[in-house]
Amino acid sequence: MGVFFVYMLKSSVCLAMFYLFYRMLLSKETFHRFNRIALLGVLALSCIIPLVEVSVQEEPVVSQPVMTVEEVTAIEEVMTFIPASVDFVAETSSPFPWKALMLLVYVGGILFFVLRHLWSLGRMVRLLRASRRETLKGGITLFVHREKVAPFSWMNMIAVSEEDLEENRNAILTHEYAHIENFHSWDLLLAEVCIFLQWFNPAAWLLKRELQTIHEYEADEWVINNGIDAKTYQLLIIKKAVGARLYSIA
Repeated sequence: MGVFFVYMLKSSVCLAMFYLFYRMLLSKETFHRFNRIALLGVLALSCIIPLVEVSVQEEPVVSQPVMTVEEVTAIEEVMTFIPASVDFVAETSSPFPWKALMLLVYVGGILFFVLRHLWSLGRMVRLLRASRRETLKGGITLFVHREKVAPFSWMNMIAVSEEDLEENRNAILTHEYAHIENFHSWDLLLAEVCIFLQWFNPAAWLLKRELQTIHEYEADEWVINNGIDAKTYQLLIIKKAVGARLYSIA
């Protein structure tokens, strides 16, 4: 388990460093597709780089031996299995089980955010079941709800209220189509998994928020390119901006 903790620590440091690099150099750029690929690359690199081992032909000469984090962790794990009868082990009080406490807190955090994700998914499923269904082109299912609900999409599903469908059908459906056609749901799913494993890392949360912002930019650009009047669409965005999205996965 100690090796896994070391890997997660390295991965979280890499994610924070790469995200900081992205914020400083790329976040202000308007090439949304490139920025999206860059953020997904940050996720991939932060998982791959900690697995890479760098070796040299000649060991450097140092004044004293230096142990890696993995070696220190391995030694500590071995020490926990040494019998108490060994003469150099103190017969006093047992050490505080800080490893077990860290493991408990880490696993508890994962369970909390997984359960929160499932609760959000359950709310979304209940809303979809209470909605009227329509089949659109490309095998996309449209769920029309009688009550007021902010439009959202997930995988190949679009949910919208009857009021929004009647007033702004073309603009809203085009916007949600853009999310589906660009596979934005998969991006958010990867970001959610990253948050599950690195819930303690602020960079994981910021990266997901950055991805969501880029998704909206991409969808807006898609709408304008498909012939929707820009000024009318701007007013629609302002109107819908006050509505809260209650489903973190959508």
